[in-house]
Amino acid sequence: MISSTARDLPAHREEVKNACLRQGMFPMMMEHLPASDSEAIAESLKMVDEAEIYVGVFAHRYGYVPKGHDISVTEMEYNRAVERKIPRLIFMMDDAHPITIKDIEKGKGAIKLKAFKERVQQEKIVNFFTSPADLRADVINSLSKLREPDLTAFHYVSDIPAPPEPFIAHPYTLLQTHRLVGRQAELNLLTDWVTRSEEQIYQARILNIVAIGGLGKSALTWKWFNDIAPQEMKPLAGRMWWSFYESDATFENFVTRALAYVTRHRLDEVKQIPAPDREAQLLAALDREPFLIVLDGLERILIAYARMDAARLEDSQVGNQKNLRKTADPRAGRFLKKLAQVKNSRILVSTRLHPADLETDGGDPMPGTFRRNIEGLTDDDAVELWRAFGVSGSRDELMPIFTTFDKHPLLIQALAGEIKRYHRAPGNFQEWRKANPRFNPAQFPRLQEAIGHVLEFALRELDIKSRLALQVIAAFRMPAQYDTLAALLIGEGKACADEHKLDKVLTELEDRGLVGWDKRANRYDLHPIVRGVVWSGLDKETQQGVYASLHAYFKALPVIDEYRKVNSLEDLTPIIELYNTLIGLGRYDDACTLSYERLEGPTLYRLSASRQRVELLEMLFPDGLDQLPRVNNQGSQSYTLSALAHGYTLSGQPGRGANFYRRTIIIDSKREDNVHLCIDLANLSNSMLLSGALRESEAASRRALIIAHEQTDRFNEAISLYWLGLTLAARSIANESESALQRALRIRIEQHNSQGQGRINYFCAQRALWFSEFVAALSFANRAWELAHVLSYEADFIRSAQRQGAAALGLNDFTTADERLYHALTRARMVNLVEEELPTLVALAELQRRQGEEKAARELLDDVWERAERGPYPIFHADACNVLAQIERDAGNTAAAVEAATRAYTLAWCDGPPFAYHWGLEKAKKHLQELGATEPQLSPFDESNFEPMPVVEIDPTDEFHAGKEKT
Repeated sequence: MISSTARDLPAHREEVKNACLRQGMFPMMMEHLPASDSEAIAESLKMVDEAEIYVGVFAHRYGYVPKGHDISVTEMEYNRAVERKIPRLIFMMDDAHPITIKDIEKGKGAIKLKAFKERVQQEKIVNFFTSPADLRADVINSLSKLREPDLTAFHYVSDIPAPPEPFIAHPYTLLQTHRLVGRQAELNLLTDWVTRSEEQIYQARILNIVAIGGLGKSALTWKWFNDIAPQEMKPLAGRMWWSFYESDATFENFVTRALAYVTRHRLDEVKQIPAPDREAQLLAALDREPFLIVLDGLERILIAYARMDAARLEDSQVGNQKNLRKTADPRAGRFLKKLAQVKNSRILVSTRLHPADLETDGGDPMPGTFRRNIEGLTDDDAVELWRAFGVSGSRDELMPIFTTFDKHPLLIQALAGEIKRYHRAPGNFQEWRKANPRFNPAQFPRLQEAIGHVLEFALRELDIKSRLALQVIAAFRMPAQYDTLAALLIGEGKACADEHKLDKVLTELEDRGLVGWDKRANRYDLHPIVRGVVWSGLDKETQQGVYASLHAYFKALPVIDEYRKVNSLEDLTPIIELYNTLIGLGRYDDACTLSYERLEGPTLYRLSASRQRVELLEMLFPDGLDQLPRVNNQGSQSYTLSALAHGYTLSGQPGRGANFYRRTIIIDSKREDNVHLCIDLANLSNSMLLSGALRESEAASRRALIIAHEQTDRFNEAISLYWLGLTLAARSIANESESALQRALRIRIEQHNSQGQGRINYFCAQRALWFSEFVAALSFANRAWELAHVLSYEADFIRSAQRQGAAALGLNDFTTADERLYHALTRARMVNLVEEELPTLVALAELQRRQGEEKAARELLDDVWERAERGPYPIFHADACNVLAQIERDAGNTAAAVEAATRAYTLAWCDGPPFAYHWGLEKAKKHLQELGATEPQLSPFDESNFEPMPVVEIDPTDEFHAGKEKT
């Protein structure tokens, strides 16, 4: 909470606000007093009640005194802070501070102010400031003593006001300048959208502002939402700003809070409404009254950015991949389409990626929507941004330079910041160019080379402190927290003497456009281009020194002693950064050990962060993935290859994973390490099953089972049994598959292994689904869901929910099927668990088909084809083709139905009977028979091409039917 008699001094307010944000503390500041005195008092005291620290900034005005009261709102705020006994930091304007006569209050106000200041000085230690910058330094130094270490990203959602008061759920804090520079054409476009009925854009209900990170789309929409829309959009029932960048700003939460706002109902009442009804009521309300809704950062609900590694994505990697631009939850995509058809309200979207759900099949914006791509600045905006830094230069000499790097604002800002600080002639572009005759970005034909050249010169005049800070940030793998930078850069012999000096360094780097500051999370990062230029410009010795410094810091941090307390990748940041420093120092064996002890198993694996596992493990292969990892013993080599294979398998590449498992098997066979060999073979069985190599899958699991028996290894015996049971179930071998799974379950119960029991339960559920035993399947799936809560492995929740939904579909319980399957799909997409995403999409497509939603069913299947082919996942692919065949039959498209059924038949053939995917093959046969089409002629299974199948006895007298007993 910041209270101030200097409310009319914006420079001071901005400095205090940024000082709080620098310390990771979100300031609550009353920008404007409400219309009535009672509202002003209530709102001010409410902010004090919600605050943890009170910061008072007092100048020479007493502040507003409401009618019927003797003291100002400011003094009321202070009194409430005293009552609550929260820490109070007081800053008073020194007599030496330059002011104008209008800044000084006279008469009764001056008397009350003098008494108030005297009382405050008696109660608390007061700091005096002589300038806005001095105030900022004092605030930073004072707050640093109260700051909690290792703060995570702040989350803040405001209360829901009554319209027409704006509902700003998540205030935008990233605008670094006091005003938006340029973008006048885009501001005019937004205004035309709501005022020019003769223009085509006026007909659009949804306007999408699309741009890569750093081009100012959020700043643009924030400016228009606050300053222009209220004046131009009339009538206006209310306006709402919602940012999907926040930690729990989900689609569901948006619908709930938006409905509460536009209907003026209590939030707890709205939460009781079923989700489909909430969506319908929100659409109806927006159709009735003219509201303005801004959805900032919409890419966060798209598949590409919903996942855990979104912070490391490059927009260029996903922009052309339509499947990644769909909403992670298809229900959100359908809602967006309906939103485009409302009559009275308007929805402004800012996003890195244009939502595929708002496109036609040809890739054009669908009716009711409009798309505006923001790329480089216009010529006028580029020059205006340059001028905003007070740097000289004529338009004719500037534009050829700006054009070489596409007028990217980051590069303009970085170069202007360098010239502004040119010591011999500050801000003089001509003099700077004379002193730097090598500066000529036009000599480079490639954009990236020109950008690198510009940045090389933009870094030249940095002082040693700023260079050290930039080098440290460049060495991080993830965005750097302020507390981490403070620990690394403040102290004797380091870059900065105190936090005020660090603030000055970071401020300069931000002003130059070299460092990005996420104010809400209080994290610092570099644009990839800046990072590359900074790091490549260091010699090997300096790089090693930076890594050594980071290693010492992260190694000393306390370890999270309970892995279940790790709930996100951010919680693993210190370990990941420590791992990164070990790789940078060439200590691959130590990095491998750290990976095994603190990253794999119950951390990244528990989170299903398979992409991150792969990314980190690949760093152990500096000589290439076709070579062995650079670790010194075969045990570490085996572990690394196996973990990488597991990561590939879980992230959608089971075929590639199988190849790495085979390499692991060779190593462990030579080492005669039968325990790990058994694990290798069981894991290979999993990859082969997913890849449709049923014969090899069965052989691997049977061989693993033999080894486990020989070693009396009950743990690995259970693993081998459940992969064998699932493979046999896929072939429709009823008794042996049931016996294998039941025996595995009995072992896990004897071992009191809850997680193992849960996994076997959802395997039993899968077997029951294939055999159309839907009641048993639901019982197994429900038990698996219960057990998933014991250790909270993300994949266990997803698999259990998927089986619950599929079983409910089999029982024609469409409501439960819808809820459970969409739940599984959204979570699977967040962690890229493709082996669960694909069957969930197939089940949802079948659900939509049965409900008569042919178009929705086809759209769901469209998300299957490419990933099923790439995996490969022939079993899921066959299931999808069988659903498509039925859709085509329902629509009377006989030829298309035959084509889909034939494709399903071919995919389900796998190795050929008896090693075929029985369930997909039989469905395809039935389709073809009923369509009057012939079955394709495929090669039968040839036993001579394979080694003899290992033989192992599974006790057929094992009658432990846990799932059926529950039923």
